[in-house]
Amino acid sequence: MTAPERASGIALGLERIARFLSEVLPYDPRERLRVVHVAGTNGKGSVCALVSEALTAAGYKVGTFNSPHFLEPNDALRIMGVPIAEGEYAALRKWIREVDAKAQPPDGTLTLFEQTAAAAFWWFAERSVDIAVIEVGMGGLRDATNLFGPADGKNPKGVGRSLVQCICPIDNDHLGVIGNTIEEIACEKAGIMRPESWIIIANQDHADAFHKIRQLAHRTSPGRIINVRRQPSYDIHVPDFSIVQASGECTALRPPVELPSWSAFQGTGRRCLRVKYPPSLDTYTKPSHRHYANSVRESSAASSSSSSSAAKARARAQPVGADAKTAANAKTAADSKPEQVEINLPLALPGYYQAGNASVAFYALDVLRTKFGFTRLTDAAIQVGFQNVRWPGRLSWLDLASRRAAHFGTPAPSTPGDAGISAARSNSSNSACSLGSGTTDLTESLGSWVLVDGAHNEPAAAELRKYVDTTLRLISQQRYIRATRALHAQEALRVRWIVGFSKGKDMAAILGRLLRPGDVLWTVPFSQPKDMPWVKCADPDAIARTASELPSLDSIAAESFGQLADVVDRLAADTSDVHLNVVCGSLYLAADAFRTLQIHPF
Repeated sequence: MTAPERASGIALGLERIARFLSEVLPYDPRERLRVVHVAGTNGKGSVCALVSEALTAAGYKVGTFNSPHFLEPNDALRIMGVPIAEGEYAALRKWIREVDAKAQPPDGTLTLFEQTAAAAFWWFAERSVDIAVIEVGMGGLRDATNLFGPADGKNPKGVGRSLVQCICPIDNDHLGVIGNTIEEIACEKAGIMRPESWIIIANQDHADAFHKIRQLAHRTSPGRIINVRRQPSYDIHVPDFSIVQASGECTALRPPVELPSWSAFQGTGRRCLRVKYPPSLDTYTKPSHRHYANSVRESSAASSSSSSSAAKARARAQPVGADAKTAANAKTAADSKPEQVEINLPLALPGYYQAGNASVAFYALDVLRTKFGFTRLTDAAIQVGFQNVRWPGRLSWLDLASRRAAHFGTPAPSTPGDAGISAARSNSSNSACSLGSGTTDLTESLGSWVLVDGAHNEPAAAELRKYVDTTLRLISQQRYIRATRALHAQEALRVRWIVGFSKGKDMAAILGRLLRPGDVLWTVPFSQPKDMPWVKCADPDAIARTASELPSLDSIAAESFGQLADVVDRLAADTSDVHLNVVCGSLYLAADAFRTLQIHPF
């Protein structure tokens, strides 16, 4: 790939940025950083947000790097949740380009993404963060963020210390770029794993991906693996509150066991995930796997103990019944494990799948506090962090009331409306009402809201559809309870999908998950994201044609628009109040929705 092609496209590989960090910069910023590294297809950003917010609540100075950026390139780099200033970011990027070009590297100058990653590492090091939470850009093994060494700092694979690696759910995304099969993709994403570090494996929908990740984890860092699937976690639930009564009236709510942080999320932390710690470590049971894990441990011990060779000889000379003896010893050790502690984690981010992301984040945090000295990460700090988390563009409710008022020439609402359904307001701290602009009732003014989600692949689309169906059911129930169903009885509730895709996405698979008979489809392009010239939006007419060819739909009411601003104007003028409006298909389109409505989440 030529230099111009590298500058405008994706060039996976570590040679250029590793050389730049170690040889061109005044010092290697990685030497000053401790890292939590997060890879996967879906859930990476949410896990990063949860981990970062909990560490911040505990009083640590936290740097966070996400890919891609949301509204502007500088918002991908944040310390304590605050993006680097636009001017400072521009100056930093300019300096990196200049010193890189001046060095005249034989393997070519940095790509745009490598420049961004180098800027993040340098800024975090200069600001002396306590820990950096890094999201992989694409894949893992050859991604520009995969430059950190293991937790002990002794392995030559990378500089700095990657303390914890989280592997989120993996799916068939970026096929042909990072792999041609789910196993190849899993191998690429598992490339961030490091010896002597801790590995958190999320629950995986694809068995082939799970077994490949688990196998590679045990080869890389045996004995330091937490498999979320095996943990005693429970589904979303409502804590069993006790009612405090005075003069026969309910005056307050409190949990059965007082928690120091409960006041921080009392009344809004209604959805919780119950988890237990310390976690059960993941171990292989097959003899071949156990033999391999033992050999890795023995090899590690050989480098630090002169008596290891004798130990290996004794191990080889064990009788046939050694496996049974080992199992008995393991059972005895298991019986002596400390009693597990149960904790309720508030789920401020909406969506069923966020329970899995919260589990991954919690066990990563538990490892940090028990293995790496982050002792201020108490249960209370984690609970506060999980309640305070915000992650825009993922099941975010945005209010159109002000835009609608401007269209009809009426005063904008100034008083908060009744929270129509808990799913849309109290369970969605990710909503615009949390940003100060939500003023209307979703139940009785459905057309004043738009649900924005960056779902851009089939699994994410399936979760979005599940959330939409739940929301429609709750709205219908609330309208019935309020005896206002007759006001909306002319038509049944429908979904109006406002969709835009990046080129190369499996549009048929995504639309097949989203669309149902009676739904309406509006297709629209998104604006070109800054510093990402390789991203191109799909033709809106092509999206509509794909939808019309779906075998599951006899017909679909589809319309194409030139830009999202035109869509918002149409929504503001629509008073039918029978459509749930959903913007989805791309995170870049979700960002356009925030820009159009002038909502700034960071």
